[in-house]
Amino acid sequence: MTARPKFLISALLTASLGGSAIADGVWEVVISSLDSTVPGVPGAVWVPNSFNNPTISETGAISFRGQIGGADITLANSRLILRGTPGNWQIVARDGSPVPGNLIPGYVFNQTSGLNGLASSNNMSASGGVIATGNVNGPGVSASTDTAAFFVFPDGSAGLLVREGDPYPGGGGSVMSSSMSFGSGVRTSNAGICLLATTLTGGDVSGSTNNLALVLLQPSGPTAVFRKGAPAPGFSDGTTMTPDSFGLNVNGEFLIFPGALVGGSVTTANDRALFTNLGATPGTLRMVCREGDPVPGLPGVIYRPTASFVTPSQPINAGGIFFLGELEGEGVVPNVNDRAVFFQAASGSQQVLLRRGQPVPGVSADQAVFFTMNQSSWSSTPNGMLAYQGLLQAPDGSSVSNPSYLGFRAPDGFILTICREGDPIPGAAGSTFTSLNGSSSIAVCEAGIVVFQNLVLTPAGEVAQLFAWDEVNGLRMIAKAGDTQFTGTPANQLTLIGGTGQNGDGGGTGLSPSGVLVIRAGDSTNQIYSIARIALGAGTLPCPGDLNDDGEVNGADLSILLGAWGECPPKGSCAADLNDDGEVNGADLSILLGAWGACP
Repeated sequence: MTARPKFLISALLTASLGGSAIADGVWEVVISSLDSTVPGVPGAVWVPNSFNNPTISETGAISFRGQIGGADITLANSRLILRGTPGNWQIVARDGSPVPGNLIPGYVFNQTSGLNGLASSNNMSASGGVIATGNVNGPGVSASTDTAAFFVFPDGSAGLLVREGDPYPGGGGSVMSSSMSFGSGVRTSNAGICLLATTLTGGDVSGSTNNLALVLLQPSGPTAVFRKGAPAPGFSDGTTMTPDSFGLNVNGEFLIFPGALVGGSVTTANDRALFTNLGATPGTLRMVCREGDPVPGLPGVIYRPTASFVTPSQPINAGGIFFLGELEGEGVVPNVNDRAVFFQAASGSQQVLLRRGQPVPGVSADQAVFFTMNQSSWSSTPNGMLAYQGLLQAPDGSSVSNPSYLGFRAPDGFILTICREGDPIPGAAGSTFTSLNGSSSIAVCEAGIVVFQNLVLTPAGEVAQLFAWDEVNGLRMIAKAGDTQFTGTPANQLTLIGGTGQNGDGGGTGLSPSGVLVIRAGDSTNQIYSIARIALGAGTLPCPGDLNDDGEVNGADLSILLGAWGECPPKGSCAADLNDDGEVNGADLSILLGAWGACP
C-alpha cells in the first residue's frame, strides 16, 4: 500500500437541491403517507406502505413509486412515479395515463385486465433520468406486445427504449420476447443507455441454440451486443458463447457481462469468462478474464475452474473494472490465499487490491486476516472509492469469532477498517455491532462517505440502526429504530437501497455524489410511512500527485516523482507509485499531470 496523498475536507456543508436546502446532519421528511395532498393529483391520498425504495440523483432529485387512493382512484390508475424535490414534484409516469411522451399513441400503463401495470423497479441515472417500465395496454395489444420500457429525461422528455415484440436489432427476423426484465439491477446512464438480456422468438431462431441475446437499449434505438451461439470474442476455433442474463453492467458507453463458452477446445475447466468493450476496438468485445487462464501479476496462478470464478462490479468510467476472483496454482493454499479482489485497467493491466490471507488494518495479523468480500455487499464509485463488507479468518484458514467487518479503500490504495462485528457503538454504552454479513446495505459516494445499516445489540435487545462514516467525521449513528422524526411516532422500519442501487454512470442511486442520503422509513404499527433525506456533510476528496502534502500539485511534486523513477522494492513502498503497481513510471506521471494545480 502506497503512502497516502493528502485528503482535503469537502467544503460542502449544505446541499442545494432544486431550490430547497437541507442542513447538514438534519433529517428532512420529503414525502409522508400523512400528507393531505398528492403532488399533481388533486383529492388523492397516499396508500400506506406503498413507497418503494427511493433514489437520488447527483443534483438531488428524488424518485420513487407510490400508490394513491381517493375519489376516482381505482386499480387502473393508482400507481405513479414521482421525481423532484419538496414543492417541485413531477409525475414521471402513472397507471391509466398515456405512456411517457405518448410514444405509443393510445397506450397506458396497465395490464390487459385493467389492473396496475407500472413496475416497481427504481432505476435512475446520475443526472436524474428515470426508466418507467411495466405492462402496457391499448389498441391491438396482445400477450406478445404488452410490456415496454421508456427513459424519461430530467427535463420531462422521453424516449422509447424497447417494446415486447420489437425486432431484434441484430437481424434474422426474430423479435424480442416477454422475458425482458427491468428489475432494480438494471443500470441506466445519463443518455438512457442500459443493457438488457432478452429471449428471441420467430425468424431465424433455431430451438435453444440462438434464442438469447444481449441488447444495448437507448432512446435513439437498440443495438445488438451479442447473441447466443455466435463466435466467442477472441476465439477462432469454433468456440461460441452464451451470455448470462444476470451480472449485466453498464457505465456510460462501456459494458461488462459474464458468459459460458461452448465448443472448440473448451472443457468444464475453462468454460466461463467475463467480457467487456472497455479497452476493445470500437464495436467489438474483449475477454477480461477466463476460468483456468493465468492471473496477470501472479506467476503460476490461474483463475480457479469453477462456475463462480469471478464476481464483477460495475466498470469505473474509462478507468477499469473491479472483480472478485478465485485462484489456484503455485503458492496458492485452499482457504488461505485462494481469493483476491482485482482491478483491471482499460489497457488490460491488472493489480491485486485485496487478497485472502493479507493483514487487515486495525486487526492483529496473528489473530485474523482477510478472508473474502461478501459478493452482494460492495459498492464503488466513478473516482475509484471502494466500500465493502468483508469477512475475516485465522491465518491458517480456520474460522474466528466476530468474522464480519466493513472496509474502505481509497483510490490511492489507502485501506482501513470502518467497524467490526462485536465492536462497541460510538456514543452508545453497552451496545455492539452484530453480524454485518449480507445485511449492511453498504453504499459509498465520490466524497468518500460510506453509509450502512446494522441490527445493533443493545442492553434492551437488537435495534436497527443506520450509520455513516468518512475520514473527517469518523463513524457515527445517523438514525435508529424508535426515532420519531420520520413518522411522528416510533419508526420500526429504516431501509437503504445500498449497493443494489447503482446507476449506469458508475455511481450509486441511494447516496448522491456529495453525500445526500435518501431512505424509506415506516411505523408498521400505526401504518405511517415516509421518505426522508439527510446531507451527511464533509467527506474526503482525493488529491493524487500532491506528494509533498502542500495542497497543490506542481513542480515540487514532479521533482519527487522523477526522483523516485523506477521499481519500488518492495511493492507499495513508494509514495510516487500513484497506481500502486510496484513501479514509478509514465502511468504515475500521467496521474500527476492530470491532477496539476490546486487540490479540490
